[in-house]
Amino acid sequence: MKTMIVVKYIILLLAVFSCVQSDPAGKKVLKNAPQSGEITIKENAHPEPSPGQRPSYVPGQVLVKFKDGVDEQSIQTIKEALSLESIRVVRRPNLFLMRIVSESSVEAVIERLRDFSEVSYAEPNYRVTVQ
Repeated sequence: MKTMIVVKYIILLLAVFSCVQSDPAGKKVLKNAPQSGEITIKENAHPEPSPGQRPSYVPGQVLVKFKDGVDEQSIQTIKEALSLESIRVVRRPNLFLMRIVSESSVEAVIERLRDFSEVSYAEPNYRVTVQ
């Protein structure tokens, strides 16, 4: 039993040391770890849009905010009419991240969503980069 604990401890130490490297100043740091004050987000990372260019967004996804008091049946009717399915729901503030199941463009779906009186606003699922 004691041998097993020692072996686990050695494996843990080897794992930790295999993730450590020296930075230019000679300090030990974890490999691929952000430096102090630096935030790194790799998922959905993209270059800054050029001036005049609209920010990029996730293709086939829209954010929809329904007005307060809109019932589930109305939301379901709108989703079916526009071939949308819920990916994520934030009940407060009644915000839905939805996937476009049809071949419709994000822009076309947003235009149609804005025609429904139950919809407070609709927009693309913009990608955000933190630097």
